[in-house]
Order: sequence, then structure tokens, then C-alpha cells
Amino acid sequence: MEINENLQAERNLKGAEFEKTGNLEKAIELYEENVSENFKGNHPYDRLANIYKNQLDLDNEIRVLEKAIIVYEEITIQDRLEGLPKLFRFKNRLEKAIETKKQLAKQKKAKLK
Repeated sequence: MEINENLQAERNLKGAEFEKTGNLEKAIELYEENVSENFKGNHPYDRLANIYKNQLDLDNEIRVLEKAIIVYEEITIQDRLEGLPKLFRFKNRLEKAIETKKQLAKQKKAKLK
């Protein structure tokens, strides 16, 4: 599959515009396309993780962060050391998202008792 980096960059810009106007569904759609193509930059992963976190959609937040980690592990292996801080940041965010999901599950379970 041929990756068009200009198209990916355009999607990120349009996604940001959609976010500013409150059209999160369209922003998500554009960012998800870039994530599915293993975009080699942090923008769509950061934006999607934030959107999903704000929507309390922890499963999708976790999925996106896991994908970002895979992409950034590959970037770092390719001797692009500038990817290392972002890799650590995504790993920390993933740990926090997983912990939040566990805490919410415990709270939900306690309410059911």
C-alpha cells in the first residue's frame, strides 16, 4: 500500500479544523485513517487519545495509544532517536488509561453491590 504523506498531513490539518468547529465525528474519521496507515508522527494519536479520553471511551483511547507505541517503537528502531521521548510519553499515557479503566470498573462493580 502506497502511503501519501501529503494526504496524511492534510487529514491532520482538516481534523484539527473539525475539532475547532466541534465536529468531532469528522475529526475522528480523518485521524483514524492516518492511524490505520501507521502515520509516522504523533498528531493523530495524541488528538484521538484526547478525544476518546474526554468522551470516556477508554477502550478506544487504549487502542490508539497501543498503536502509537507500535509505530514509535518502529521509528526508534530505525535510529530515529527523536521518537524515544514520544514513545515513553505514549507508554505513560497508556498506563494511566489502563489504570483509569480499572478504577472505573471497580467503582461500577461497587455500585452494583
